[in-house]
Amino acid sequence: MGISFTRSLVDRLTREIAELETTVRGHQQKRKKTLGKINQLQRDQKLSQSASDLSSKITRENKLRKEIEQIDAELAQMAKALKEKQTLLADQKGKSGSEG
Repeated sequence: MGISFTRSLVDRLTREIAELETTVRGHQQKRKKTLGKINQLQRDQKLSQSASDLSSKITRENKLRKEIEQIDAELAQMAKALKEKQTLLADQKGKSGSEG
């Protein structure tokens, strides 16, 4: 494999890893905000004056919990992809070091 091809592959993988890391940070922030909303809803439920108000807050909490599950699943997929790309990058850097 040519050095220019390996260099191109290393650059692309580095860029993709950086993009994935940025996306992961964004999802982690979104998860944190969603958990904050759930905590606030739980506090508000204790203060609910009517059954319909309580029901509405419980429904909203359930939707937020599903959102957390979806975020967690996406984070797991991204973690797997990130690990694969980092392994591939390490392999490519090892090859380029032995070619030089």
